[in-house]
Amino acid sequence: MTLIASLWILLVSAHLLGRIAERLGQPALLGQMVAGVLIGPSMLGWLGTDSGLAPLSDFAVIFVVITAGLEMRMQHLIETVRGRGALALLLSFLVPAIATAAFTYVLDFTFVAGSVTVLCVSVTALPVALRILSAFGLLHTRVARIAISSSLLADLIVLLLLGILIAMFGAHGESSLWQTGGIAVAKLVVLLSAVAICHYVCSHWLPRRRPPMQSEHALPAVDTPLLAVVLFMLGLGVFSDLLGFHFVIGVFFGALMMTEELLGEARFRSVTQAFELFTLVFFAPLFLAYQGVQFELGTLKDAAPLAGLITIAIGAKMLGGYAAARLNRLPHYEAYGVGIVMNARGVMEMVVASIAYRAGLITSELFSHLLIVGIVTTIITPSLLKQWLRNESKLREMLAATETRS
Repeated sequence: MTLIASLWILLVSAHLLGRIAERLGQPALLGQMVAGVLIGPSMLGWLGTDSGLAPLSDFAVIFVVITAGLEMRMQHLIETVRGRGALALLLSFLVPAIATAAFTYVLDFTFVAGSVTVLCVSVTALPVALRILSAFGLLHTRVARIAISSSLLADLIVLLLLGILIAMFGAHGESSLWQTGGIAVAKLVVLLSAVAICHYVCSHWLPRRRPPMQSEHALPAVDTPLLAVVLFMLGLGVFSDLLGFHFVIGVFFGALMMTEELLGEARFRSVTQAFELFTLVFFAPLFLAYQGVQFELGTLKDAAPLAGLITIAIGAKMLGGYAAARLNRLPHYEAYGVGIVMNARGVMEMVVASIAYRAGLITSELFSHLLIVGIVTTIITPSLLKQWLRNESKLREMLAATETRS
């Protein structure tokens, strides 16, 4: 089967089952990944991992991460890290990380496999959290403020630690741990220094030299600033890759720097809409469905470790979010809501698992288990939020407090 034929089958199946999942009240990502499982080696066998789609799936990760990064802000990240509540927000990462580390230790995971599992459980899909908060009308509440800050901090930590793991073990193996670890940390310092310089230029120098956007009625042409934005994000990804980290790390930082102040409102909206359109229509279904193709249905036979991992993932993440909110002086009801929102991992967890699997850090069995964790935690989040919002008196108190603050 040709590459184009394989791609067509994958996309048609992904969109079809994605729509069915939405009709059933489930996120589209569930149907899209099930589509990959259905047409993959585990069931119908129409496509295999040797179908030539792997490079396209890697390329799709770029668009998925850029789209996620464009919904965040580097300045928000800096304010979160500098804020007095940063240590409290860090609990949303530390609690699930420690609980998962203990779980993997009991099950005798290797250090690398256990570390990847810790990162996948500790991550939060901020774009998913934003959409959930918006759908429930909670985007301007204190719950959203804490959840967004905690998610941003956790996602950054996870991506940086993943980069260190890849730099240490992706090519060198587990020998010379201290030497490779020291080199990886030194390279991370170089990367973060480059990011800091780029952020200063993007936030202080370039906005004053921003050219006007072309008229909507002008003949179609390449908008040089838009081209520069794309090349800049990809270039930072290449720099990250040359240092031994995954290119996603650099691309993510590059997307964080793209703001309305830098590009102008109209141009920023154009960039965001373009990436969202291509991601939703093409790249996200391609990425998710291909993860389903790689999924091994036989791994579900050993259900006990998977059930334990899902339980740890849900309980520890909700506890970490709850603790972070309580230490930021939110009442019990609102803190519980933060814990629920933080539990959504979505496509970000799958990106981390996919990168680790492609780098040879985890087995196909563990990869399949981590995909299920990402799907289950994303599915249950809206249901838990609906249950949480049924307490009308507490909900009115929260909204009243939000109006008072604004």
